[in-house]
Amino acid sequence: MKEKLCILEAVDQPRDAVWDALEPYAEVTTVRDGACAYQLLCEQEFDLALLNLTLYGMDGLELLRRIKKRDLCPLVVLTSEFPDFQYAQQGILYGAFDYLLRPLTEKALVDLLFRAQQRLRHTDDGYRKECAGLVRAIGLPDIAARYDAVVSRLSQPDGVQRDVTVRRLYEAVIWQAFAEMPWLEQFVYLEDYDAIDWIRTTGHTIVCDFCRRKLCEFSRTVAVLYPHTKHEKLQDILSYILTHVDNGYRQKDVAAAFYISSAALSDLFRTELGRSYRAYMTDVRMLRAEYLLRHSDMKVYEISALLGYKDAEYFSRVFRQRYHVPLSQFRRENQMDYQI
Repeated sequence: MKEKLCILEAVDQPRDAVWDALEPYAEVTTVRDGACAYQLLCEQEFDLALLNLTLYGMDGLELLRRIKKRDLCPLVVLTSEFPDFQYAQQGILYGAFDYLLRPLTEKALVDLLFRAQQRLRHTDDGYRKECAGLVRAIGLPDIAARYDAVVSRLSQPDGVQRDVTVRRLYEAVIWQAFAEMPWLEQFVYLEDYDAIDWIRTTGHTIVCDFCRRKLCEFSRTVAVLYPHTKHEKLQDILSYILTHVDNGYRQKDVAAAFYISSAALSDLFRTELGRSYRAYMTDVRMLRAEYLLRHSDMKVYEISALLGYKDAEYFSRVFRQRYHVPLSQFRRENQMDYQI
């Protein structure tokens, strides 16, 4: 190790003496209060934060959630006196880089600092290559099997480090997909794929099961919006439609933008995707409507007009046929679930 890391340690006990031996590699600030740690993270930059699960003012998990939400520190490690593996799994689900048992040992900290430096320098070319391959596979039916295969290649057979790899890989794939497909922001709320909805589930595969399930859900949505095709012009057309979904473009408008006839556009969809243009556009508009109902205060008639439906009642009927509930009920139930 060569670089000196700036570390914040939040722990409800005296500072660990083991840090003295690592002074050439780590500049450590220690606090005993979770609220104080949060304030420092808001005011200063740290490379790594070590948070004990039990803290005055704010516990370690709550502090971790706030750090991740505001991106206050690139790496967060939870520490505890409890060897219960479930604590580690919960922390990793919330985005922890690692979970260490106290008392901290010099060997454990040296290993941690080395891995932290590697992560901060982004030197893992093999990891980036695997991540890129999974992003290209988003939308394919075998995404779960591909994900499991990559996890097996990158991680240890079991334990905390495997869960860390699983979680890191999942986050990287989702974030990279958003970066490469910017139109996704109009259909998918990124934080929905970071929301922990079964934290009390027990078992040693909780992290892998969560990430696999959420990744498959994400992949199914992308498959509807941007089906895999090798036809380059159709790829451009799909991107154009998804980018301009709120413009209410008609079929002839899209065809004109690519200098083809409406009939040729229909034939292209049926030949390459096995779906009619109209069926595809209904899927796209319904997913956009679902997003707006969940995450905006727009009125139903405003959403209808935005998506190119002249008749709000017809739009409501189409939505009800798709989701089997009235628009008002869907909004009420889903906004409530999101707030909870």
